[in-house]
Amino acid sequence: MQLTGRKIVITRPSDQQEEFAVMLSSLGAETVRFPVIAIAPPDSWDAADRAIEKIKTYDWIIFTSVNGVISFTDRLIALKKDLSETLNDIMICAIGLKTAEVVESHGLEVDFIPEEFRAEAVADGFIEMGSPGKNVLLPRAQVGRDILPKELIRMGMHVDVIPVYKAVRPDTDALRLKTMLRDREIDVVTFTSSSCVKNFLEIIGLDHYKSLLTGVKIACISPVTSDTVRKYGLNVDIIPDRYTVADLAGAIARHYAKF
Repeated sequence: MQLTGRKIVITRPSDQQEEFAVMLSSLGAETVRFPVIAIAPPDSWDAADRAIEKIKTYDWIIFTSVNGVISFTDRLIALKKDLSETLNDIMICAIGLKTAEVVESHGLEVDFIPEEFRAEAVADGFIEMGSPGKNVLLPRAQVGRDILPKELIRMGMHVDVIPVYKAVRPDTDALRLKTMLRDREIDVVTFTSSSCVKNFLEIIGLDHYKSLLTGVKIACISPVTSDTVRKYGLNVDIIPDRYTVADLAGAIARHYAKF
C-alpha cells in the first residue's frame, strides 16, 4: 500500500479523528493522534437565542462547517425546538459534502452546496440564484473569517452572524510528539483548519518549530489552511483538489506513490 511505513500526525479534534485515521490506516499508514483544538460553547448564547426566536424571518441558513451544524442544532434541541418544524421553510446551504451529510443526518434537506468547498464560492452561487434582499443566518465559530458575510452584504443580502461554538486549545502533553519529530520519525503532519495550524505550532514551540518540522511533509485540507501555514514561513507539500479528509488522505497517498 502507498503509505506503508509512513507515520502521519492527525491534529483535528479528538472526536473527529476516527474517520480520517481509518482512511489513512487502510492505506498502510501509522497514525499519531495529536488533537490541538477542542470545540466548546461560545462565550454567550444571547445572539444565537435572539436569532432562533425570529428564525422564521430568515430565508437561508448557511452552515460553513460540521461544528456549526452540530452546535446550532444542539442549541435548538436544548431550547426544546423541533428541528424539522423550526427549519421547515428555510433554505439551507452547506459548505462541503461532510457538512451537508451532517445536516441531512438531522432529517433536514440541503438546498445548495457550492461547487467549491470554500466560503468564497458561496457568494458566487447566491449571485447565480438571484438572492439579493434575502435574510441570511450564518451560525459559525466565535472567531471566523469575514469574507463570506462581507460578500453577501455587498450583494444586498441581510446577514446575521451568530457564534455557536469556539475552538479552544486543549491541555496537551507534547513531549512524546516532539521527541518523535526530533528523531525524524514523523513523515507527515496534517492540518484541517487554520486553528489547527496555529495551535499545533504554539504547542510544539514557536521558537523552534521550524527545526522540528525539518524534513516533515505538511498536508493541508484547503488553500485557506495552506495560506496560514505559509504565514509561519513553512512550505505546504500536499493539498487535495476537493476539501474533504477523504480527498486529503488520497492526496497524501498519491504524493508518496510518486516515489
